[in-house]
Amino acid sequence: MKKIVRISIMTLCVVALATSCNRRPLEDMLEKILLKVTVNLDGVSNVTCDIYNPDVQIPDTNTDMLRVMVYDRDSHALITQSFISSKTFDADGHQVISGELNISYGNYDFLVYNFDTPSTLIKDETNEDSILAYTSEISSASASRYIGNISYSGTISYQPDHLMVSRDKDYRISPHSELTVVETTAYTVIDTYYIQIPVVGLQYVSTASVVVTNLSPSNHIGPNERATSPSTAVAVDLIKSTDPNLAGDDKGVICGVFNTFGKLDDNAVAIFTIYDTAGNVHQKEVSLSSIYKTEDAIEHHWLLIDDSWVIDDPVPVKPQNGGFQPLVDDWE
Repeated sequence: MKKIVRISIMTLCVVALATSCNRRPLEDMLEKILLKVTVNLDGVSNVTCDIYNPDVQIPDTNTDMLRVMVYDRDSHALITQSFISSKTFDADGHQVISGELNISYGNYDFLVYNFDTPSTLIKDETNEDSILAYTSEISSASASRYIGNISYSGTISYQPDHLMVSRDKDYRISPHSELTVVETTAYTVIDTYYIQIPVVGLQYVSTASVVVTNLSPSNHIGPNERATSPSTAVAVDLIKSTDPNLAGDDKGVICGVFNTFGKLDDNAVAIFTIYDTAGNVHQKEVSLSSIYKTEDAIEHHWLLIDDSWVIDDPVPVKPQNGGFQPLVDDWE
């Protein structure tokens, strides 16, 4: 009887030993993802569609680097950030920027935007709700060149570059042992407008510009909220061109496009400045209230002014203090 018991115990030990020594492959969880961001600018007026005047240069929207911001989904505080810059194009011609990001599994808020913007600046990025895109104010010397003799007490800011932003709230990164691909799409937070005014006597125009007032100064890009106070203006250098849609023999115009964080309301003015070939300054202030309400402005962001501006054959400016009057085309 004792022998039988001894054999049973040994048998159990062998079985237990065989079970405990069973080898299984170990899978380490990766703390890394591959982020692919498609930059979609389809339907952006005066950039990828609704081109009113082919003579006007289209704003640059190419990008080579994106900044990836990862925020806590509850506190919205910044957890980590990275930069991605591997660039390809999809079948529709959209830019696709990709790169790897070190991050553990969990739920996060992702905010991605293009980083290579000379004029559009970013601040307060440590919190998703406060991160702000804005532009700085132009110098007083530049402002005086654009404003001239017209009274204007507001600020004039640099035009923002197109800022393409992707937002993904409460995005789940599941535990994974292979590289997980996260795909998202970025869209611009900037509006582009085309503006023109007919000019009779276009041959006498040397340089031209316009200041457009009552525009948003910034955008909280986390919640995508445009600031409404204080308003700002942007200054735009214009070109001489023609508009075949105008009636009559005089089809000359001065025109251009400008970027903005958005208009605040229709109560705005356009302050045009022309330097003629003799160095004289001509200025004209035009209300945009009714123009913003037109179908062209609403559907296409075209600000088309009907009333022609007449520039006569200029009389040379009388010399002062030796007769030297500096006038440099497109000086900024």
